[in-house]
Amino acid sequence: MSGSTVRAAVGPQLAALTLVRSLMGGVLERKGLEQTVDQARGGVREGLLYMSKWARGADLRTEIVPIVCALGRTTVAALAITQDDDPAAVTAWLDVHARTVREHQVSLTAEHPADSVVVDVAAVFAEELHRTARGDVDEAELEAREQRAAGLVIEWARPGAGRDHVELLLSGGWFAATMLAYAFSFDRDRMYEYVESHARALIVAGRR
Repeated sequence: MSGSTVRAAVGPQLAALTLVRSLMGGVLERKGLEQTVDQARGGVREGLLYMSKWARGADLRTEIVPIVCALGRTTVAALAITQDDDPAAVTAWLDVHARTVREHQVSLTAEHPADSVVVDVAAVFAEELHRTARGDVDEAELEAREQRAAGLVIEWARPGAGRDHVELLLSGGWFAATMLAYAFSFDRDRMYEYVESHARALIVAGRR
């Protein structure tokens, strides 16, 4: 990747990590997403309110999609830890989870729940584990995968429905935070260190 490409990717990845960090407290306390958002206080509450307001007016393709994709990659990274870096196990887990989500979709309280699409996005990026396990890195293939994931998000979101943008970010952030919690056995310190060390690395990469 060129320096400019790396810098362009840093913003959405940092936004994704910031959202994950905001939601981790609720995950660690075994709350649900709705309860976590409703009971948020202080800086976390302010951050979630700002995110919600911003997302409603953000452009789906250029602003929301990159963050949803970054959340999908974070989810896959966490799953790789829980599945001992076994690409087949990660894919199998996501397949089972996708079926479970679709079976329970009707019982979700969200008007237009994004759970299924964020699982599908993660499944797209899980394919990269199979390639990198063999040492294969193909830039054109990476770009095609990004486009496939973007297509899933764009197809799901209803035109002009800003609340769908919020739902995408919250569902994607919650999925990523939950998988990280399992990856680190709900160890608060290890989770925060993982997120913060990745954020620091991204900031350094963005300055180059």
